[in-house]
This record gives sequence, structure tokens and C-alpha cells, in this order.
Amino acid sequence: MKASMTVLSTAICLMASLILSIPMPVSAQGIKLGDAVVVTAEVVAIDRVDRTVALLGPKGNVVAVEVGHAARNFEQIEIGDQVRVAYYESIALYLGKRGQKPGATAGLVSARSAKGEKPAGLVAEAVDVSAAIIAIDRKNRTVTLQLADGRQLTTAVSESAKAFDTLKVGDSVHARYTEAFAISVEKR
Repeated sequence: MKASMTVLSTAICLMASLILSIPMPVSAQGIKLGDAVVVTAEVVAIDRVDRTVALLGPKGNVVAVEVGHAARNFEQIEIGDQVRVAYYESIALYLGKRGQKPGATAGLVSARSAKGEKPAGLVAEAVDVSAAIIAIDRKNRTVTLQLADGRQLTTAVSESAKAFDTLKVGDSVHARYTEAFAISVEKR
């Protein structure tokens, strides 16, 4: 969780110039980048003592995966079962209302299969970070941001940034990082 906050704090500074380059009114500026990947693999071997499974991936590679004790119903896995893994990650960046205070919040949701069912589970996390614009150097095209923890970061803004001339001290920059991971074991 703390690593996500650090990554977002740095990303917000680095991405400020990207946000500012979008040709839209300042109050509606934003960008969302995200991607989802779904992979299905076949269980080709099981080591019940060490709680590992060997998975045959879609490209013919075999990967050994250790299954922790938090994963319920390991004994339900059989050779030939299909393991489906879905991963989603996104970041949304936007300019916010004037005067919003810097902040940082995070939330995590997780679930797992009921006893006796095939193993399955999901984890989803969202981290929100905001920063206040505390200084603008129009001549050198830089913006100084103050993060929720009090740190100040200065970033250059590209010449192509259309909104740079409309920024004011007190405006805010926001980022939301979302990551979700789901796994399920299904009969072949």
C-alpha cells in the first residue's frame, strides 16, 4: 500500500505535464489509461506437500506456482483443470477544483471461494492522491506541486501543454491508481 502511494506521488508530478497538454477546458481536463489481461492455463502437475501447481500457459510454457495457505480449497485442484487469471490496471489523472487540499487515500477489497468449491479469489485496490499547485513559473514553464505529505515537487510543462496558461496557484491535480487481480480454477 505504501509503495502504491509513493508511486502515485511520483507519477502525479511526472504526469502533470501530460494532463496539462490535453486541449480541453481546465475544469474538465483528465486522462485515463488502463489495460486488462486475461490468461488461461492448464494444470499439468500438482505437489500437494509443497502446495505448488505447474501450469501450461497459452504459449506452451510451463510455470510452477506456489499456492499460499490463504488460498482456500487447494485440495479441489485436479490435473487438467483450467486456471483463469485476469489482471486490470489503470490510472486516471485530472485537474480538480481550485482550493482542494492535497490528500491521499486507499482502499482494498478481497474475496475468496467458499469451502468445498474450486479455488477462486479476487483482490482490488484503489489509491487516490492529489496535489496542490503552489507555484507556477511561466517563463521557465514549470509547476510546483505540494503533496499530501508536505513534499514539494517541481515539474516542467511541455510547450504543447495548452492549459498551462490557464493554471492558477491553488488549482489541484489528482490521480487514481486502480489494480485488480482475479483468479479462478475451473473444470476442463
